[in-house]
Amino acid sequence: MNLNTVIKILKQSVELVYERDYYLIQNDVHEQDISHRIAHYFENFLMLYPWYSENGYRIDVEYNRNFHDSKRAFSGCYSCSKQECLAKLGMHSYSEVCKPDIILHKRGKNNQTTSEYNNILAIEIKKNHSTDGEDFAKLSAFTCSKGEYKYQLGLYINLTQNKENIEYKYFRKNKIISGNNLSRILLEINHDD
Repeated sequence: MNLNTVIKILKQSVELVYERDYYLIQNDVHEQDISHRIAHYFENFLMLYPWYSENGYRIDVEYNRNFHDSKRAFSGCYSCSKQECLAKLGMHSYSEVCKPDIILHKRGKNNQTTSEYNNILAIEIKKNHSTDGEDFAKLSAFTCSKGEYKYQLGLYINLTQNKENIEYKYFRKNKIISGNNLSRILLEINHDD
């Protein structure tokens, strides 16, 4: 699996929503419906790659499970000493149930096995917002190397009326990655695979 390819496919899926389902964006339909459409196209594209279906990866929307319990983004933050962490700065409660808008993962598994990652991508989607501290905190916690989930990458997508103004913010190891560093980070991740 190549994370560059995954990001390109995701962006194609977002573009497809603007082409086929622009009505949803234009008429301010709830972000959950738009997330579903993005996930639908994303999964259809991913099904063309053997690594996706043959290795048990899945796309889920509003997924709230962590084994037999609820998913809690900040459960690993309680004992963490990083006070400057976005998750620490923005979290509301250690016990708050959390549902990422879209995730690419293997159901029922966390962390990295010997040669592969189970939690690949956590995505939060907003409409016409440039920043969202709560979503940034969640993505920081989901990608934290000391946290429970250890997603390889977090992605915040800000959808706008004009598709040329879509904003993507990337998270890796509980930090926002600037656009200049994304290529380097993706190379590092892909090299680790």
